[in-house]
Amino acid sequence: MDEQLLALYHRHVAAAYDRKLRLAAFVHEKAGRVKWQYDVTTATLACGPKLRFEAPMLGSHTHGNNSWVWAWANRQFKLTLTNRALGDLVRVTAHRIGVPMLAHPGVSLEPLLGPELTPHAADILGAIFSHELGYEAYHVEHDATADSVILIRYDQLKAPERYPLHCVQTLFPQVIDTFTLFDHRAALAAYARDYGLTVAEVPHGLTISDGTGQLVATFDEHDRLTQLAGTNIATPPKKPKKKTAAAPRGATKSTASAAKKSTASQGTKKKAPVKKTTARKSPGTAPRSKTKRVPVKRAQATKSKAQVAATGQTAPTRRKPTLKR
Repeated sequence: MDEQLLALYHRHVAAAYDRKLRLAAFVHEKAGRVKWQYDVTTATLACGPKLRFEAPMLGSHTHGNNSWVWAWANRQFKLTLTNRALGDLVRVTAHRIGVPMLAHPGVSLEPLLGPELTPHAADILGAIFSHELGYEAYHVEHDATADSVILIRYDQLKAPERYPLHCVQTLFPQVIDTFTLFDHRAALAAYARDYGLTVAEVPHGLTISDGTGQLVATFDEHDRLTQLAGTNIATPPKKPKKKTAAAPRGATKSTASAAKKSTASQGTKKKAPVKKTTARKSPGTAPRSKTKRVPVKRAQATKSKAQVAATGQTAPTRRKPTLKR
């Protein structure tokens, strides 16, 4: 394991993780949930139809033999002239940071990183070289055979953080959970200094301050973080929750759910049969009895001629209908 490369990894890993989260949040805010598509021939990373980043390819970690190959040394890629010229800058940087092995076109990763860090080679080299070369972030493209590192340049990602102490307190535990770190103390101190915070050594720990608030970090004998407590830490304001339509007064849960069901099933329910309406009774009339009416025979209902003669009344005569000419 190369000690100089390990020290660079601890120096840059937390800040690089922070920038990756900021990049993801920026893409989600501007483009929503979209698929990230990389075009190596134009060196651009497209996030939806409108958002694009300048993104030259750095190199690839091949899973089969655990080797690292720089993009300009890989004949399978048709790089832009700018992307290919990045090779000269990487070779100069490899000598400047004290890891001359990285100036070669390809390198075996286990002698440099060891067995524990080799599976994370793409993130490690992406974190180191994105910072050393002055890029805002990096992105890893995964496929079945290799992990490719893409450097991202976008000026809007350079906006200063308004709550750096809060970021350090909330994000550094995530860094510990995400990456394999051998020196938590060195990684935390470098992350805080990257934000311009004041870092001071104390027995068994560190103090980190922004002039108003303060973080106190405690470590064990192996420099592993055991506690990260803060006082007077400025935090971003909470976003207001979206208001939901209030139910009408007096409505209970059962009535509300019943109303929803009735409105949802209006299109599927059959029409109820129309009831026959009966004429209203005038006030003062006695209610009709519910007994069945027995039909009266016509012979009983009409009076006979003898009965009419006895009473002295004349029986009504039927008029014959006249035909109109």
